[in-house]
Amino acid sequence: MAHHSNVNMRRSRLLALALVAASLPPIASARAADAPRVEPLIAAKGAEGDYLRLLHRDIHFRWAVQFLEGVAAKRPANDPINNSKLEAEVLFTVRWDGSPAEVTLSEGSGNTEFDRMAIFAVKGDRPFAVPPIDVYGDDGVAHFRWIFARDYRRCSGGEVRRVEASLADALPRLFVQGRMKEALLRVARYTRGGDNNAMSTFARAWLSRPFPDAALDTRAAAALARAGDARQADRLRPALGRPESAAVAAPALAALKIDLCPLIKPRLRLGDPDGIALGARILSAAGAELPPASPCVAAMSDLFKTETVPGSLRATLLRTLALVSPSVVRHLAMGALGDPDPHVRAAGAETFARPGGGRPSLYRLQPLLKDASPEVRAAAAAGMIRACGDLADEYVLPLFKARESEPLAAMAPELGKLSSAGSLDLLAKMAKRNNPELRAPVLAALAARQDAPGRALYQPAALAVKKDPYASAEARRIVYASADVNELVPLMKDPAVGLMAFKALLRAQRHAEAMDWLVGSFDRLPPETLIDAFGAWLANPPARPATKP
Repeated sequence: MAHHSNVNMRRSRLLALALVAASLPPIASARAADAPRVEPLIAAKGAEGDYLRLLHRDIHFRWAVQFLEGVAAKRPANDPINNSKLEAEVLFTVRWDGSPAEVTLSEGSGNTEFDRMAIFAVKGDRPFAVPPIDVYGDDGVAHFRWIFARDYRRCSGGEVRRVEASLADALPRLFVQGRMKEALLRVARYTRGGDNNAMSTFARAWLSRPFPDAALDTRAAAALARAGDARQADRLRPALGRPESAAVAAPALAALKIDLCPLIKPRLRLGDPDGIALGARILSAAGAELPPASPCVAAMSDLFKTETVPGSLRATLLRTLALVSPSVVRHLAMGALGDPDPHVRAAGAETFARPGGGRPSLYRLQPLLKDASPEVRAAAAAGMIRACGDLADEYVLPLFKARESEPLAAMAPELGKLSSAGSLDLLAKMAKRNNPELRAPVLAALAARQDAPGRALYQPAALAVKKDPYASAEARRIVYASADVNELVPLMKDPAVGLMAFKALLRAQRHAEAMDWLVGSFDRLPPETLIDAFGAWLANPPARPATKP
């Protein structure tokens, strides 16, 4: 009986406790309501946010741990230092070695001790981490604004202050100081912030500075000239006198509508073979058509007809005339087919053969397929395909029985322009030879074909190149030249494909992605690639306002 009585008493007590507990507010809710708010995290992104969080680590210890918890929290709640409305703003800079400088109380709290400790939290007794270049101002130091509060915010209100001149003013100074990557990162930040012209401003400034290497300087000037900068003409004219840079300067000057003949004519004189060769090379590279009455056309025609001029140079003159004055070269080319010099005969076959020449061209060129010179046989074979199409197939077939690859390699580009079954069969025969000298020409020809059977033959060859980690850079460039931009983007780290992907992104108006590649690759790309990339940006600027990420 005593046992049952004890059990009943316990049950009565538990019931009474339950009734009391039910009448009280939930413990968890009471604690949540009374809990102090947590200091917010610094949410800035990128290198800027990472560095602000490093600063906060040191500042937080001095402010929140040493002062708020070590001093203020131990004083009475009504102590002036514990007024939750206290707030101070401190402006300061951080030098290249991490040491704080120019620490200024820009807005005081009204409490001297509070303000003094805010200053101490910044100055401290040891330097901060070294700032990244992303946060430096134009004066060579990093500027910050920091809020110190007595409430839950504590010292979480830190931000970078941008002390920067306009890009047009700042970039030359940054370049002189060797801070190019910093300048580029600033440009990327401006672009993401909505400045649609920032990268173009950087590209022009970077290309405008003088390059120690004359060839690179010419390439940079040419990139600006192609973007319409007429001031580059004075920078490019001297490059015409250097064989290594003339071919780059000439088309850039032509893009500025500058007549090159007055600059070239003095070189086209008998007795100066080097001057003649350079002059012809400049006019060929420019590619601008000259009228038949042009002094340069007349001078080159006379030099070509002069038998004392070396054969190789006469061949160069004939090819140049075919480019710059097609109307006057037909008669000269026909005569060159029977010239005693093989270089001239080859140039004659090359310039005589025009699309649509038909059987008359076939009969003129066919005897040259048996010429003693491989160069002539190659030019004749290519010329027959170009001028006659499938009519030439049975005439060039004997060349496939020979071991030499030069005539076949010369025919391949012309076969790539056709769409007939016979021309594709010739390319297939070349591919089966598995000759290293024919791989790239045949692959390029198949890549150029637009007919369905041609594409069907090309696709497995292209796939093999894509899967082969040891494929040549030339083969990879051929295969990816016409690839979709989405296929190229994952390959942007590939040295052979990266620039192609960058240009594809520009054409697709995906400038934010193109900029990310350019900024990330800037330190590892050779100057000639950077020149090409910045020139491509100027040629394909953003067509709509930049959007923030």
